[in-house]
Amino acid sequence: MGDVLVTSTILPLLKDKYPGAEISFLLEERYAQILIGNPYIHQVIFFKDSLMNTLSEIRSERFDLVIDLYSKLETALITYFSGAKKRIGFFKNYTQFFFNNPVKRDEKVKSKNTTLGIEHRLLLLEPLDIPFQEAFPKVYLKDEEVCNAHEVLAKYGLSENDNLVMISTFGSSEEKTYPVAYMAELLNYIAGYRPDAKILCNYLPSQKKLFEELLHLVSAETKKLIVQQFDTNDLREFAAVTSLCRCLIGNEGGATNVSKALNIPTFTIFSPHIQLSDWAWSSNPETDRFLHVSSFVEGSDSYEDFKPSLLKKDLEQFLDKTLK
Repeated sequence: MGDVLVTSTILPLLKDKYPGAEISFLLEERYAQILIGNPYIHQVIFFKDSLMNTLSEIRSERFDLVIDLYSKLETALITYFSGAKKRIGFFKNYTQFFFNNPVKRDEKVKSKNTTLGIEHRLLLLEPLDIPFQEAFPKVYLKDEEVCNAHEVLAKYGLSENDNLVMISTFGSSEEKTYPVAYMAELLNYIAGYRPDAKILCNYLPSQKKLFEELLHLVSAETKKLIVQQFDTNDLREFAAVTSLCRCLIGNEGGATNVSKALNIPTFTIFSPHIQLSDWAWSSNPETDRFLHVSSFVEGSDSYEDFKPSLLKKDLEQFLDKTLK
């Protein structure tokens, strides 16, 4: 989902260059929710059950231009056989032959607020004479979705006037998840520092037992601030509810990228194996915080070294800026 969001940064620049163009977006169907409401997309196309079936649909569209922002072998083949006269993708030894406009990635970022992940996508616009400019992912919510989010909050006796703190409680995998005991301690910090906060914990249905383990570890005072049984039906509802929160705090991943794309202040705890230079983008650099163990313990690549006490000062400063 983060990749889809980052990729979508090129869309308004393309539409500005070609205002009459119809732009299609090829992706896996499970990630399509994040693009709902995007005004720059004419249609979405989903990968089919086979490469040949996907290619057949792409060819039937008779595209003039295909930009392969993934540039793996499968997508390079789709690009090459799409029938498009102009084909843009990343230069690689094994894919350069599929594109008539191969583009080499830069090794350094041009802007301190973007990342190589964003800027590499923007580089693919250079063959179209679209110069680099700072661009950030954006999630577009419909009015009815925001209205529904108000109703979701009301079920728990909450409103956007409360000090709502959304927690990205766990990562998408174990290796992207801040240790549960450490997360419990962070929640205790929040509760102790801002006892007026209302804490919404977001997690996947498959992570329910992990969340119950977390609840056993937090203090009684913290447990009172956690909104029990909070849940959202899908990604769109989560995004709409997050848009009404004061901030989001937690594990780097889909939730933090959605939060930033909504321009909600975001406090991100990075997995040791994820580099800040890849995903620490922000259109709100004065407020957003990105924390990585290597910034605190030189040379470390272990969550065990990423003690909650190391994050406390940054966390308190973040809460001072975001909560009323």
